[in-house]
Amino acid sequence: MIVYYAAMSLDGRISGPDHDLSFLQTLSSGPEGGDYASFYAGVDSLIMGARTWDFMVRHGSWPYSDKPTWIVTHADSLAPLAGAEPVELFAGDLAELVRLIGARGLKRTWLVGGGDLAGQMLAADLLDELVLSVAPTLVGRGPALADGEFPLREFELVELERLGENGVRLRYKRRR
Repeated sequence: MIVYYAAMSLDGRISGPDHDLSFLQTLSSGPEGGDYASFYAGVDSLIMGARTWDFMVRHGSWPYSDKPTWIVTHADSLAPLAGAEPVELFAGDLAELVRLIGARGLKRTWLVGGGDLAGQMLAADLLDELVLSVAPTLVGRGPALADGEFPLREFELVELERLGENGVRLRYKRRR
């Protein structure tokens, strides 16, 4: 199962210009609304795009050292990041990556980001669940929650939770 867990603004941005995340402070209980630890404990692997990797490198931290992680990129190598293990590069068919993860016995994979990779996963119909924290802000510009071309994909709302005074968390399962 691939789950896209992300925070976004009302206009569907996962960050503002220059990857500014200050809009997440409007959730008042933190960017994850207090459930990040339990969510993270419930995933056994991660997938992220090269731009998300580069963001992590620029910020110099790797909080995922206990989970196998695949970086989707066409590059032959990545900029180094201390403590980033186990990390594997992947280029190719995303459905094959999902099969590879399943073949290793991993059950719940977090798509960490970003919007381009989410769009590719939607195009290939590989996202099973969305967990979205919505901040009560409009950012205007910045990376979208999902970008690219993909057909209409329907999801069923299975949970709605208030975050702070004006934010919400939405959990959707893919309707197939």
